[in-house]
Amino acid sequence: YKEPVLTQLIVKSYEGEKVHGLYEGEGFAYFEGGDTYKGMFSGGLMHGQGTYTWADGVKYEGTFVKNVQMFNGRYTWSDGSIYEGSIKNGVRHGFGFFRSGTCPISYIGYWCKGKRHGKV
Repeated sequence: YKEPVLTQLIVKSYEGEKVHGLYEGEGFAYFEGGDTYKGMFSGGLMHGQGTYTWADGVKYEGTFVKNVQMFNGRYTWSDGSIYEGSIKNGVRHGFGFFRSGTCPISYIGYWCKGKRHGKV
């Protein structure tokens, strides 16, 4: 499973605070294509704790830094698969746990750039 990338985001609607015309504080954004984000904004960007849901049902709950998933979070795929742990630049990186929603497979350990890394 790959983590979706947040690129070319175009906001269709926004509910929340604005400062100098930029999204600030807690808010909700609805993007072109059907993706949504509910959480903290700073300087017009997703920044802080939030939940991003892609139109296909994939969800990320965790920390954002300037529109990028970082530090710690949880991905949930529409088939019930989950990943919980360290995130860097939007992908699994560091220590984390993955469990498949379709077969009895799970992995707890280190990840490097989205792939399992090290001994099981």
